[in-house]
Order: sequence, then structure tokens, then C-alpha cells
Amino acid sequence: MITLQDVSVTYPTGTHALQQINLQVGKGEFVFVVGSSGSGKSTFIKTLLGEVKATHGKIFVAQKQLDRIKRKELPYYRRILGVVFQEFRLLKDRNVYENVALAQRVVGVSKQKIEKNVMNILELVGLSGKEKMRPKELSGGEQQRVAIARAMVNRPAILLADEPTGNLDPQNSWEIMKLLEEVNRLGTTVIVVTHNHEIVNKMKKRVIALHSGRITSDEMQGGYIQ
Repeated sequence: MITLQDVSVTYPTGTHALQQINLQVGKGEFVFVVGSSGSGKSTFIKTLLGEVKATHGKIFVAQKQLDRIKRKELPYYRRILGVVFQEFRLLKDRNVYENVALAQRVVGVSKQKIEKNVMNILELVGLSGKEKMRPKELSGGEQQRVAIARAMVNRPAILLADEPTGNLDPQNSWEIMKLLEEVNRLGTTVIVVTHNHEIVNKMKKRVIALHSGRITSDEMQGGYIQ
């Protein structure tokens, strides 16, 4: 599903954000990416999104070679990706239904199908009955569930979650991780960037550790690597 071949990213400032990364993530895997601040985690996500181009090496996502994708083609490429951020990034002037439905309207889904798909995904994330509420009326955990619903409503092949529990308390963090695990069981490849030691240690998934832009560990059922 995802392959990085000898990938390096060097910013104009001279910072080596990623250095000689070789990595494969198979279809249906659940992977944690861990590391301290400045380890390259954010750059890793941005390269998969096509926001940052590799200075050296090749990146393949769902059989697409990213360095050959033109800028105007990026919105179409990103349809195979769902993305969840720490800050939720919901539209404050739209209700839950509208926040999720927007992702469908962008890709031209019919109104009838939008209603069916949005209601189904809201049921999956445990928000049935809250479709008319605005983000400010929801808890942090509920807002993150909306963000996950929005990311998943178009049934992407890959879900990228960048610190999805960073703004949540421990109980809500576990609920979000259980939801991501359910999304994974439905067949979506899930990559979670996190610094939450407890979650990584307890979930026993594949753990890729980055330090100074290099992979220092890749364990199939690992814990948090310092």
C-alpha cells in the first residue's frame, strides 16, 4: 500500500528532516509512528499527503508514484487518503452533518447518497442523533469523532492520524483509539503519529520509531521506543 525507497527530505534551511528512509506498509496494517519533537514525524505525514516532496528517493502510495503526480492532480490523489489532525479542524459555523457532508460534496456525490453515507458513518463513530449540533456544543472527544467521520465518509484506502489524541483526556483518547482500531478492522490501512507512550505500549501494534529523520526501530508488536 505504501513504499518509501531511500527517501530523504532536506529543507531549504539545510535541515535533514528525513534521511534514507526505506519502509513498506501493507494493505490493512495498523502502524504507529513515534519519536521526539523534530524526529521527522510531521514531515513523514506531509510526504504521504504530497505536501512535501522527497529531495531524494521514491514514494509509492496505492501504486501511485508521488514525484510524478502534478500539483493539479494532488486533490484527486488525496481522495484515497483520510486525514485526522490533533486540532480537529472542523468548520465552526457548520453542524456535524454539514462538516461530514462537505467531504462528499467536494467529490461530487449525489445529495441522496450523501445523506445515506453521512448518517451511516455518524452511526459508526457513535454520533447518531447529534448531526444538528455545532462543534462548540460537543466535547473534545466528540469533535474528534466528527473529524474521523469526515475523514472516513469517502471510504479512503488509507487513514493518516497526526496526534489524534493530543488534545484529549485519557478516557477520550482510548475511545478514539478503539474507533481507529475498528476502522482498521473494516479494511482501512491506519497510520497513527503519536507521542502517547501508554497507548502505544498497550495496543501492541507495529511501531516505527524515528530519530533525527532516520528509522531507528521497526517492531511488528513493539512498545514505545525512547
